[in-house]
Amino acid sequence: MTDAECAVCQAPASQRCAKCHITSYCSKEHQKQHWKTHRGECSPYRVCQNDVLGRYLEASRDILPGEVIFRDSPLVVGPRQVTVPVCLGCFTPVDGSYSCTSCGWPLCGPECQMVVLHNPECQLSRNRPVKVQVQKFMEVNQMYECITPLRCLWLKEKAPDKWATLMQMESHLEQRINTDVHEVNQANVVNFMRQYLRVLSFTDEEIHTVCGIIDVNGFEIPGPSIIGLYGKACLLEHSCIPNTTRTFDTQLNIIVRAATKINKGEHIQTSYTDPMWGTANRQLHVRTTKYFKCICNRCLDPTELGTNLSSLRCTKCSSGSILPSPSPLSPDAWVCNGCEETLNLDEVEDYLKWTGEKLIALKEGSLQASENFLKETSKKLSENHYYRSDVKLALAQMYGRSGEESNSNIQALSKDLLQRKETLCREVLALADIFSPGKSRLRGLLLYELQASLMEKYRRLPKKMRMSGIGKNLLKESISALEDASEILMYESPLQDEYQLGLQAEDDLKNAKTLLSKHR
Repeated sequence: MTDAECAVCQAPASQRCAKCHITSYCSKEHQKQHWKTHRGECSPYRVCQNDVLGRYLEASRDILPGEVIFRDSPLVVGPRQVTVPVCLGCFTPVDGSYSCTSCGWPLCGPECQMVVLHNPECQLSRNRPVKVQVQKFMEVNQMYECITPLRCLWLKEKAPDKWATLMQMESHLEQRINTDVHEVNQANVVNFMRQYLRVLSFTDEEIHTVCGIIDVNGFEIPGPSIIGLYGKACLLEHSCIPNTTRTFDTQLNIIVRAATKINKGEHIQTSYTDPMWGTANRQLHVRTTKYFKCICNRCLDPTELGTNLSSLRCTKCSSGSILPSPSPLSPDAWVCNGCEETLNLDEVEDYLKWTGEKLIALKEGSLQASENFLKETSKKLSENHYYRSDVKLALAQMYGRSGEESNSNIQALSKDLLQRKETLCREVLALADIFSPGKSRLRGLLLYELQASLMEKYRRLPKKMRMSGIGKNLLKESISALEDASEILMYESPLQDEYQLGLQAEDDLKNAKTLLSKHR
């Protein structure tokens, strides 16, 4: 028995397209007949399964960089578990000045009361003898931890097909039992639903299951505290060097593109973490939220593919790197690869914690404080350490941007600071080329900042030198950077700042090409 239908005649179908494994047919004749139509929409991936990964996606043909692999509409969209009170129709922060007249949940206005998105919690909150009352605003409010689980549970009766897709997602319920997160969900979600909202139509196990599904499979959407669950995107496996990028359109559909060329038969991968995090942080994240240990080549290499992204400097021999030993996944100590100077785990953990706190405390937008941080950490952290690279990325974007500091305008930068901006861009870009390669958002942002430095260098050349080989080379490199940057950044939603920067990159590209055309 099968519930698949033939794409031609809608009869029960047992054969699937060998390329995409999605479209079904009742016979080879109908498959051949449909190919002219199906060829243009045939998926570049197939769904596969094994005992280690479970379900995953594999390229059914070669996929080129920038090519859309799939668009996926959300099964559920809701506020993140930890959030300030937001409008349950559009997710903008609310202050309690307007509430839904039917259920009492705060909204930004009467227009959002009519939004379909708000129906689940609105309907399920009406068992209370009085309307919901939210009194704590502008700070994290635990009442909102129930909203996205309610929207998942709503599908059970209202959209059984979507519920079935949701139930195929991994919840890791067994691993979560007897953990802190399970206890928090019991108190803030299960008990809140039962005792405050009077929602009694779902079992404790069902509620905990959807909480697990949200944690394990949810995608954070750019904007004010939004998370989404997607039937296709949840099949993307993790890689510490992903070969795809993901963006979201204005309808909150997820768009997955190839960042690099993906050859036929290769797995299609995303990153569940920030690729620019160090190994310990990436491992902690996937272990505590996704319940697995990553054993990729990057994670097993204490030097992180020669970048020393997590390494410390040896203060004894000054030329060695102090690395986790015997393995980054289970270190007993940190040992210098030059003189074998050894630090115990507590020493390293305390120093990294102290340094991380200093990083968090940096005044936002402060160039001098950021430079001081780099100077203070230069003796103990490797040049490329993820803490330092984080600050370098921020500085690369801050130098020459509009702001309060005297160095905020790129024309006002001194020669040395202009060169500093270029150097920072190149240093972080070299890491991004390894860990976030291809047409990734990080590379797009860095390429735009790099070309800004190069173009300003060009503008400062004497008129005769602008027409020389030096000027021409600066323009060529700027154009190359702008071509990539504009393409990458224009992938983003029009609602995002990156998209607006992409539009600016397009204009800058036209201007740079006009200047280059004057060279003979």
